[in-house]
Amino acid sequence: MSSRFLTSSLLAVATAWSGSALASSAECPAKLRFADTGIEGMEEMVRTYGPFQDKLSEILELDVSFFPVSDRTAAVNALQFSQVDIILAGPSEYAVMRARQDVKMMVGIERAEYGTAFIVHGDSDIHSIQDLRGKRIAMKDAGSTTGHIIPSMMLSQAGFNLDRDVNTMLLDGARFEAMVNRDVDAIGSGVRDVARLQERDPKGEYRVVAESDTMPRDIFVARGGISDGCISFVNDRIMANAEDLMNAILGPGERRKYNDARFVNNLTEEEYDMITEAYALVGMPLN
Repeated sequence: MSSRFLTSSLLAVATAWSGSALASSAECPAKLRFADTGIEGMEEMVRTYGPFQDKLSEILELDVSFFPVSDRTAAVNALQFSQVDIILAGPSEYAVMRARQDVKMMVGIERAEYGTAFIVHGDSDIHSIQDLRGKRIAMKDAGSTTGHIIPSMMLSQAGFNLDRDVNTMLLDGARFEAMVNRDVDAIGSGVRDVARLQERDPKGEYRVVAESDTMPRDIFVARGGISDGCISFVNDRIMANAEDLMNAILGPGERRKYNDARFVNNLTEEEYDMITEAYALVGMPLN
């Protein structure tokens, strides 16, 4: 092969790739509206994701703006009614979104130590999930994957009637104080909450009596009206700048759940089927 032919071929490939990238970028809206199902209000969004917004806008060469939501339900509705373009969602939220509307998968975030644990005091007489019968259990908030849906599923799979056999309380952030003060007998929440309890109660001792399998990955979800070309472009740019973007998320210190996490681009619909099954098992409708 002559050097002239090789040079021409390489130029043709480069031109084709550049044209494809530009075309994909052009398919995106001039402004991409972004929300997080776990962040409420504009002030918290700016504090938590300000550096991420700046970095993502830079690498996409698009205007990425925040869309504040009041809760998980509002975030799902905002996507359904085209008020937001991209949402960073947990597995439970994604299961609800795909059941209700046309949405598209994007890249995800694979979190370290992402599962549910039932946690008790070190001197508790609770030693297994069966010992939770008749006990008071603090959970997070309605719809939380590891703090509500999965612990409820684990109890149901263990033969518990959730309305009769246990007293579960959705306490969100107050669950830690309730546990430290022994207002509840156990917490059903994220595995990392063991460390968070120890931070709040350095002299206390806590142990895990039951633990789930690893959860599906968090996922960036696009509304159905966003083109496949735009999604491909955004995914490619995120993966090409994954380390910088993760550092931008971690920088403000508001998203500790993503410590040791990484961006991934190999998500499948099937991995979220366990969440759909969990909703059915505990009798909660997705739609």
